[in-house]
Amino acid sequence: MRYKKRVEIKKRLVQVIGFTPTDALHVLGEYTAWREEASRTGAERLGRLMRMTPIEFCTAVKKKVARNMALHLLSYILTRVPCESIEKILDGDYPAKFKLQLPVVLLGGPVRAHRKELEELIDADILVPEHAEVGNAVGALVGKGIKRAEILIRPESLMSPDRDFLVFAPGSRLKFETYSKALEKATEIGKKLVEDYMKECGLSGNQVEISSEKKTVSPDGWNHPPMETNLLVVGVGMRELHV
Repeated sequence: MRYKKRVEIKKRLVQVIGFTPTDALHVLGEYTAWREEASRTGAERLGRLMRMTPIEFCTAVKKKVARNMALHLLSYILTRVPCESIEKILDGDYPAKFKLQLPVVLLGGPVRAHRKELEELIDADILVPEHAEVGNAVGALVGKGIKRAEILIRPESLMSPDRDFLVFAPGSRLKFETYSKALEKATEIGKKLVEDYMKECGLSGNQVEISSEKKTVSPDGWNHPPMETNLLVVGVGMRELHV
């Protein structure tokens, strides 16, 4: 059965997808627009790797999404404050909290489910319009000032985890012999996606700050390159904000 699935994937008869924040909300019962069976299966398997129950795993995902929303919003507004400093305050390293004098309007998908967590991170007038689902959350928050590129790296086969790695990027799927080459190319692709987007928005050079974050997943005792690597490349446009 596993061999058959691998063949179907290689022939592109079956498409591999990732576990999304919306999947987490389905498992938690906070958003039920679609069937939850696949979401629950993904939560069970990923939770097992993290030594967490499906509910614990999905709750952690939900909190992470709210944190990222707050971080990207604050990074756009506080253009001269290093991201690392903003993160330390959001993570509770200091007895302080951000307060915004601007209202924050959430649009797009299941944003209502993230309102409570976002309010815990920033003191602001957070609004969710009646028809919030029709918009785009990032676009509503910061216009075209932020671009995220998410890239996934996995070994082609867990039977040979030290060679042949697949890079799943928006619009492409590439293969590399070594993990280091795969990671190098993934970073390059992510930065190019961000730079191209910013150029379309009229931003380039010193107007754009690009950062990357790498997170890996491996079970205990795994003495090989990571079983899964999630690379997030974020570009923040340094537009002047007029209030």
